[in-house]
Amino acid sequence: MYGETCHICFTRQEKTPILTSPAPRTSLRERKKQAQRARIIDEALALIAEHGIDDMTIDAICERSGISRKTFYNYYGTRHDLLFDICVSRTLELVRGSVDEALERFTRLDERITHVLKAQKHQLCQASDLEHELARYSIASIGNSLASGATLLSVMNENFLRLYAASIDDLKDALSPEFCAEMTVGMIDTVILNHLHNPDYDAASRYDELIGFLCHSLVRERAQLRMTGAAQG
Repeated sequence: MYGETCHICFTRQEKTPILTSPAPRTSLRERKKQAQRARIIDEALALIAEHGIDDMTIDAICERSGISRKTFYNYYGTRHDLLFDICVSRTLELVRGSVDEALERFTRLDERITHVLKAQKHQLCQASDLEHELARYSIASIGNSLASGATLLSVMNENFLRLYAASIDDLKDALSPEFCAEMTVGMIDTVILNHLHNPDYDAASRYDELIGFLCHSLVRERAQLRMTGAAQG
């Protein structure tokens, strides 16, 4: 191909170079659709910040966005579809971003776990009222809809699976990356749920305990010894 850049990536198992073509350019029509979708999301977030999720209606979004209900339904079938899209996007952004950083910056599993959970602790404890509203909606979606719950859980599971699969040599014997990812997500969701429903709940301390628990329970002994030796040095 002339005038274009090819990217080379490697599969983890085979280390075989794979040529990938650059992503095709989006059309003007597609860019306009993306801009309209972004405007709908921005106005929805503004309404939630001002009035809460319960008062975020389709009519209010259409009025603020300057669109008809028909146009809204071209993008989202229901109000829930819009809210769920926002929740999934934000969850994916936080979890994938922190896992990517952990894999890039650290080599030991205990360091990677600590980095990801500290990022989540900061996000939860410093969250705005808007973020709390979205977190409550996410948790409610997990309990109220099998499809919605499965999607949100899969977003978190897939990224924690990446974390543990990349550090599989540091996992204790008989522990699979899949199991570790599922248990980690379950414990994180419990901390978030308690934080949202109990104003006296110390989520920061619980996250610190969770970090210690995961590092002690999942990381094999030789990796812990390496960690201890590094600390003493």
